[in-house]
Amino acid sequence: MTNVLSCFFPTTVVLIDDSASFLETLTETIASDSITLRRFTNPSEAIDFVNEVSAANHLDFSDITAFGEENTSDWQSIMVSVNRLHREIYNPERFSRISTIIVDYAMPGMSGVELCSHIRDKSIQKILLTGVADEQIAIDAFNNGYINRFIKKGSHNFEESLQEGISKSIHQYFNTYTEDLSKHLSVNDKTHLKDPIFANFFYNTCLNKTFVEYYMLDNFGSYLFMNAQGQPSMLSVLTEYEMERMVTIGKESGEMTPDVEDGLKSREYMLVYHNRNGMLPPISEWGNYLKPARRLEGYQTYYFAFADYQSLDIDIDKIFSFEHFRLSSRR
Repeated sequence: MTNVLSCFFPTTVVLIDDSASFLETLTETIASDSITLRRFTNPSEAIDFVNEVSAANHLDFSDITAFGEENTSDWQSIMVSVNRLHREIYNPERFSRISTIIVDYAMPGMSGVELCSHIRDKSIQKILLTGVADEQIAIDAFNNGYINRFIKKGSHNFEESLQEGISKSIHQYFNTYTEDLSKHLSVNDKTHLKDPIFANFFYNTCLNKTFVEYYMLDNFGSYLFMNAQGQPSMLSVLTEYEMERMVTIGKESGEMTPDVEDGLKSREYMLVYHNRNGMLPPISEWGNYLKPARRLEGYQTYYFAFADYQSLDIDIDKIFSFEHFRLSSRR
C-alpha cells in the first residue's frame, strides 16, 4: 500500500445470495477475526438493512475538517480537529458500520446490480459475484459506478480473489474519508498520508498482528493503536519543521532547561505527549516528556518514538473494544 489511512477499525461485511448453503460456504471462506459478517437471502431485506444501518451510523468526519468560525488552517487548529478522530474508540457502534457488501448477480426477482443501485451510501464498497455469462454485465455495472469490483464464481482462485477483494474494499472505504481529510492538511501534498516511504514504515514497522484499529492523532503522523482487547499504544511523530519550532518556542519562553534544549536541537530526543485538545505541556515540564527519537527520511524528515498508553490523554475505562463488541453480539 502506498498511502496511509487516517483511521481504521473492524467493520461489518454484508453477504447476499438467495442460496443459504452458498452463504454458509461463503462465510467459512471469508471468516476473519477482523470483520463481522451479516447474511441475507432476501435482497429487499438486505437493502433495507444496509440503508438503515448506514443512515443511522454513518462515518462522517465533517466536524473534523471544519476549522471553526475563523476558518483558519494553522497547525494548532488542524491538530485540534484531527484529534477528534480518536473519539471513535468510545463509540460502541463503530464496528457495526458497513464497509462492504458482497452480492450474487443472479438472484430471482432482483439482480445483484439492481440491488447495488439501491444502496444509498456511496462509500460502501460493492463486490458482485458473477458467472461466466455475466462478465459483460459486470463490466458495464463497474463502468457505470454501480459496483466497485466483480469476481467470477467458480474460478480456480475464487477464494483468494474474494479475500483480496474484501481487503481492498475495506481499505478503500476508509480511504474515501482519508482523501477528504488530507485535502485540509497540506497544500503541496507532502503530508504523511500520501508519502509511500512513510506508508512502508507504517505498515511494516508500526503495525503488528495484535492491532485491529488505529487513529491519526495529529497532522504530523502520530497514531493511536489498539488491540482487540482495547489496549492502546502510540506512535509519536514530529516533522523537522515542528522539531525546530519546539526549540524556538522553548528558547523564547525562557523556561526550557539546557538539557532539554540540547536534546531537541541535536534531534536525539523529541517531545512525546498527547493532549485531546491539542495543547502542549508546560515548557518547564518538557523534560518529563522527552524520549529518544528515531529518524525517517520521506517526503519530509520525520522523527518518531513509540510510547505506551500512559502518554495518551484518553479515558481508558470508556474504551469499547472489538472483543467486547464480538462477545455482546453473540448473546
